[in-house]
Amino acid sequence: MKTQLIAVLVFLAHLCHAQIEGNWNGELDTQSMKLPVILKISKKSKGYTATLVSPNQSSKEIPVDKISFNNDELTFDIENLRAGYKGTYKTDHFEGDFLQNGRKMTLNFYRNAQSESSNTPDVPYLNGKAINTQKIDDFLNYMVQNNQAIGSISIFKNGSEVYHKDFGQQLLSNVSYDKNTGYQIGSISKLITAVMLLQLVEQGKLSLTDPLSKFYPDIPNAKKITIRHMLNHTSGLGDYVGKTGGNWLFDQPVGDQAIIAAIKKQGVSFKPGEKTRYSNSAYFLLSRILEKIHEKPYHQILKENILAKVSMPHTFSVLDHSKNVFKSYELKNNTWNEVKDFNFQNCIGLGDITSTPEDLNIFINALFNGKFIKKETLDMMISNKNEKFFGLGIMKMPFYNITIYGHGGDTAGSHSTVGFEPTDLLSYAVTINGEKFNHNSFYLALLNLIYDRDYKYPVFGQATAPAPELEKYVGDYTSKDIDMGLKVFVKEGTLYGQGTNQAEFTLNSTGKDQFTFDKAGLKLVFMPENNQLKLTQGDKTFLFNKK
Repeated sequence: MKTQLIAVLVFLAHLCHAQIEGNWNGELDTQSMKLPVILKISKKSKGYTATLVSPNQSSKEIPVDKISFNNDELTFDIENLRAGYKGTYKTDHFEGDFLQNGRKMTLNFYRNAQSESSNTPDVPYLNGKAINTQKIDDFLNYMVQNNQAIGSISIFKNGSEVYHKDFGQQLLSNVSYDKNTGYQIGSISKLITAVMLLQLVEQGKLSLTDPLSKFYPDIPNAKKITIRHMLNHTSGLGDYVGKTGGNWLFDQPVGDQAIIAAIKKQGVSFKPGEKTRYSNSAYFLLSRILEKIHEKPYHQILKENILAKVSMPHTFSVLDHSKNVFKSYELKNNTWNEVKDFNFQNCIGLGDITSTPEDLNIFINALFNGKFIKKETLDMMISNKNEKFFGLGIMKMPFYNITIYGHGGDTAGSHSTVGFEPTDLLSYAVTINGEKFNHNSFYLALLNLIYDRDYKYPVFGQATAPAPELEKYVGDYTSKDIDMGLKVFVKEGTLYGQGTNQAEFTLNSTGKDQFTFDKAGLKLVFMPENNQLKLTQGDKTFLFNKK
């Protein structure tokens, strides 16, 4: 069933790339001062419009002449000021530069949650209400039918799985898999690493105030950067994964020394605690600190301190060489092709772990049930009062009025998220190894469906799923109501219809089992379980039966 989407303010990590309308607060760093600015973005039928205001200078809103948002990159121009902006979306904010008269100034934007959430209705907690899993099934079937996504979902309530679905793997050719096949979970590895570091804090073997210089004295600013700064992404360290020529990590293991050299070369971009900037470099160093204290390799620490405490049979660090792992894929020319991904030995402790949605749910439920760290340590981990969204290795992810705790993870071709909501004792995990429909929008759709919010299916145009997914509609249909036969067939991965002695026409997917041909005002609703379809044109509806 297709229903209407209600707009939602989402800070969920890896959830809101496609939801940029609203107010964004920033501080323009002019070197001599930091000037507050507010960017107000509105969605129009074609693209976006925006205004910029500097409240310390004037309440007047300055029109933005050109604004675009593509592939997580936000750009806009203000001709009256001879200025422009270019920024990249990073988890919960934009990082970029404001250019004016040849001068480049740092300008990062964060959502103004307070001003926008006041007009947003609260989402009721589940309070024991069952999740409408049929809605989720319908959505996933629609995604697969339109060749949009490949992956798996698991949902837990009260510590037990209430929903599981693998979707789209049948779209891949010559790929073998089973219920134990794992996924690369990317930066969700950081959450697990953070938990193991906090175990050391509980044991008195590490302090959150320990300086980085205690372990790596040669790293820039190491005397001022603490373990806490590194855990909550306020260290000022860069991102060795995203350095120029980022594919240097794809082929062979480059070794710790090469990575540390890259971290040193990048230096720091701000004073510790001054700003928040996501740092893979910080978590690389944290993982090595973990190894230094334990005097063991990361994969052994993982087995002894996480996997030995709960049953997560499909979770491995890269050095345990799990072979049963999905590759990542991208859609090109209507065919899913394997994506070249990282050599994950270059990302140990920050992006190397493989797992399944079920195991991720087991992990996060165990975390909140005290299996890994004490309650007071968990409270410290998630509170981190000076940060809106980053705790100590965990992300706070508001969905309307509901706060979810978890983490997201991306590799070159896979996308994952795991979240826990304490009031309903609800958790969910998604792993995607084939993406056409944006994974952030996918997560947003899932949350709307879990909480029974109205949701409008995206329209993808003509149905271009591989023939096996469309085959259930194929056939010759006749109707007692109209003297015309209707042939439905697949050609080059696209679904077509053709009336007797008439030209063929493409069928555009608009919902589960629903298609249209807009030029003729046709709507077709298939009922494959009954070998029937309903054809509507104008105010007339005709029932067709498959021969």
